[in-house]
Amino acid sequence: MRAAIYCRLSKEDEGAEGAESESIQNQRSMLLQYAAAHGYEVQGVYVDEDYSGADRERPAFNRMLAAAEQGAFEVILAKTQSRFTRDMELVEKYLHGAFPRWGVRFIAVVDQVDTADAAGKKSRQINGLVNEWYLEDLSNNVRSVLTHKRRAGRYIAAFALFGYQKDPADSGHLVIDPAAAAVVRRVFALYLAGSGAARIARLLNQEGVPAPSEYRRRQAAGPAGDSRPGGAVWGKAAVYRMLTNRTYAGDLEQGRHQRVSYKSKQTVWLPRDQWIVVPHTHEPIIDPEQFAQVQRLLARRARSGGGGQVNPLAGRVVCGLCGGGMEQTCSGSAPRGGQGPRRYFRCRMSQRDPRRCPGQPYIPAEDLQRLVLERVRARMAAPLQAALAGGDAPDAADGREQAARREQQRLDREIARRRRALEELYLDKCAGAVSAERYAALDRAFSEQLEGLTARRAALEGQCAPAGAGQALARWLERAAALEAPDRALVSLLVERVVVYPPDSAGARTVEIHWTF
Repeated sequence: MRAAIYCRLSKEDEGAEGAESESIQNQRSMLLQYAAAHGYEVQGVYVDEDYSGADRERPAFNRMLAAAEQGAFEVILAKTQSRFTRDMELVEKYLHGAFPRWGVRFIAVVDQVDTADAAGKKSRQINGLVNEWYLEDLSNNVRSVLTHKRRAGRYIAAFALFGYQKDPADSGHLVIDPAAAAVVRRVFALYLAGSGAARIARLLNQEGVPAPSEYRRRQAAGPAGDSRPGGAVWGKAAVYRMLTNRTYAGDLEQGRHQRVSYKSKQTVWLPRDQWIVVPHTHEPIIDPEQFAQVQRLLARRARSGGGGQVNPLAGRVVCGLCGGGMEQTCSGSAPRGGQGPRRYFRCRMSQRDPRRCPGQPYIPAEDLQRLVLERVRARMAAPLQAALAGGDAPDAADGREQAARREQQRLDREIARRRRALEELYLDKCAGAVSAERYAALDRAFSEQLEGLTARRAALEGQCAPAGAGQALARWLERAAALEAPDRALVSLLVERVVVYPPDSAGARTVEIHWTF
């Protein structure tokens, strides 16, 4: 029977189980011996080093899955189930879904996990839950440590901010990089002289000044490295981020965005009042008064929008081909019967480098605003009717909301207790303190209780709006449903981003709206 061997190790696993016992070499050696002892013919060894068990983009992992689907082998061997994945969703997707369809058997040698044993399905599921809980706790602990370091004024990013270097004697402290700092000072001077962010970006690109990521690449390559221009170029957004970053004024600014979940690489920007700023942590490149003057100019320009008003969709329109931002541009000619030049949203990347986004997506700004407005109205119609139909007296509604919130908190505690009980029960079973029959009965009872508690908590979600929010919500919904023109404040509240694709051969255009709720 043909077999594949899968080995994985990451920093989280070194800390949890010991680098010596979990090294890639030791995993490979153990599994090769196991394969030989059981008569398996090893077709390939797949190794992912320095990849988390929750990472779905592991290269060797995905190559192995593709080979399994093609029938290249009948067995997958791993040291433990957590080496294969710590993601419960992947446990269900592959161990109990795809592998049986593909005729593939999964064996975790140390855990004694074997998908050929139908009776062991619940054990594999509990094992997956324990692995995922561990990863979630680890993520929370790491985030807590990083937040503490930020608040203590320690610089924690992998690379120094453009214009600075990490202090060789203290990696948490920034020192000025003279060459890059000269570019930063010039950017601020150009802006104070009247150049906008887009114009500054064009000027730097014309002069061949390397963008921050390109500069970092060249620095890493060293004096003898490749100094030819790379793919990164200056853009309006990069200049704007530089102009608004207080770190250049000597105040360390961090925590501007965070991951939405430990299972996702997607990040979201946090409100400015949640950013962590520690004053006077390092030498400034820009004088604080000069920095404050730039912020005043930026605020004035943002209010005027260059043409008197900020487009309500500004900063939220994304190219569907390359994922880059789309900015508003002017056609230079007036539309038929119009009062001025027509404005479009165009992909920034397609304008800077058509090779990276050849579709050149664009859409008239007026058409996009009208489409978003129609979608907002349609989206708000049903919630508005429900809010108005259920409009109780404020005191009664608030009382029910508070009672529902207290019940929700109680259920959260009960759910946490049941989950701990399941985990401890599994550990007792592995240690031999609980018989298989007793374990099965308790596992079934705890799982049923957990399912009931979770369902009751989900049913309370809709009743736990903030106190006094019922009437306010109805007012917002009514305003959205009756909106005659896009409103920037309301769009910011409801719309996360608008994804625009170029027209197809028939002229039809796809526009996706990602809501904030």
